Amino acid sequence: MIARRDLAVRVAARTDLSPTCFRVILETVDEVAAVPGQFGMLTCGVGFDPLLRRALSIAGVVRREGVTCVEMMVKEIGRGTTLLRHASVGSRLRLLAPLGNGFTLTAVEGTRLGLIVGGIGLPPVLFAAEQLAARKVGFDLYVGAASGAELLEVERCGKAAAAVGGELVLTTDDGSAGEHGFVTDALQRRLDGGCAYGRLLACGPNPMLAALTRLARDRALAAELSLEEPMACGVGVCLGCVVELEDGRYVASCKEGPVFSVDRLAERWWP
Repeated sequence: MIARRDLAVRVAARTDLSPTCFRVILETVDEVAAVPGQFGMLTCGVGFDPLLRRALSIAGVVRREGVTCVEMMVKEIGRGTTLLRHASVGSRLRLLAPLGNGFTLTAVEGTRLGLIVGGIGLPPVLFAAEQLAARKVGFDLYVGAASGAELLEVERCGKAAAAVGGELVLTTDDGSAGEHGFVTDALQRRLDGGCAYGRLLACGPNPMLAALTRLARDRALAAELSLEEPMACGVGVCLGCVVELEDGRYVASCKEGPVFSVDRLAERWWP
């Protein structure tokens, strides 16, 4: 695998996905050998304002004719992401990537995988879904959001799931699209109905991941979570993203994660 590098990238395209979220496609002449669950640290403007890069999950990587396209999906929540949302096509940025460790994508004999998304947690899980579909590994995909307007890339999610005969389950907190309620409730209903998964892969807000952890532990299900801890450096130096493990150690999630199996995490993270 190609090690992380500080890449010169060009904004090739930028598209709104919802009232709060958008997609940015970055082009570079360098190869980027990322796997689902890894991320990059992206500058938001020119010079040192803002000073810190933003940690963003990678949603896909395609290389054609000597050019690599890196896809990222971003939620506008502050000054840095607002600058990215309004970045002009052709803008020059820097991307430190790939960083961190990704999901386990191997099949579990006799069962499907369960992929669970909450909101802007979609990018690493959709990246995993499309790679699993290409490998003909079966999975069901659960996608939740606050409202129908915030459900991202529904057609693309459905295409990936359909490629392996899987189900796409949509949920919204307000009931405006799909099933009414939390995405973890939809998963629990299907588990109660006899659905079985060899491994769960998930990314989303901490309350969703906490509920999923409790569900996985109660049912002795293997599960991997992509945590969304705040990151300033992405390489384990600043220690702003530490998480406590079950053995009492504290580790930087940017280096040992951001993907962790639930049996490694301390229970204090999931009250």
